[in-house]
Amino acid sequence: MIRKVSPPPNRTYGETTTVSLNGINTQEPRSERLTRSVAKLVGQLLKLDRRSFIKLIPALALAVAGGSWWFLSETARESMMTSQATVTTSAASKARATTLKAFDFPVTWNDDQPTEVDLKDYRLKIDGDVSKPLELTLEELCAMSSVEENMKIICVEGSAADVLWEGIPLSYLLSQAGVSVNNIVSVTVDGVTGYKTTLTSGEVANSTNIIALKAGGLPLTVEHGYPARLVAPTRLGLEWVKYVTRITCTSK
Repeated sequence: MIRKVSPPPNRTYGETTTVSLNGINTQEPRSERLTRSVAKLVGQLLKLDRRSFIKLIPALALAVAGGSWWFLSETARESMMTSQATVTTSAASKARATTLKAFDFPVTWNDDQPTEVDLKDYRLKIDGDVSKPLELTLEELCAMSSVEENMKIICVEGSAADVLWEGIPLSYLLSQAGVSVNNIVSVTVDGVTGYKTTLTSGEVANSTNIIALKAGGLPLTVEHGYPARLVAPTRLGLEWVKYVTRITCTSK
């Protein structure tokens, strides 16, 4: 169900590779290759005698006309491709910048590692002292009514950040499993890594305790607990369980 994320192999991003096919540099624009070919042809023509050169004038005129048209069309095409590539790169850079800004807050760890969850097998189980045990897919969680709360995440080292979290109130999820908040003694939230946090009945009744699916308007990243993470403002960020897969209720 889970797969540890390995760091990517050593690689210098932004490198380019030049591929040579039969001595032709495939990175070189076509217009430049044509210019070199024309120069080579002119050099060969200069070696002809006057009579041979005069016989070739009609063919040369036709070739020049066709070549000029091809050269101009290729130059325009390459210019358009460069423009499109610039727009695409700009859009990708903007998306990366948005993501970095949304997740510019402390990453907390609980003696575990970034863990990629297999969404095909992912289920959020709600069990224990409940009348209607649930197993919810991520799609079902996303279809539920969510709330947005701007809450501070605080690391044990003291760093902190205000983050806009979006998710489903823990009390609502428990009510869907047939649990009355008034009868709860405690609730334990487990992640796929085995880390867990137990909340008191008072904390569970607090609607700001949520199972978050987004931060800053974007789905969580793996480092921040994708696909679901506990957000509990009365606890340190260390106790905000990531990769939430089970909620177990204990009642009176």
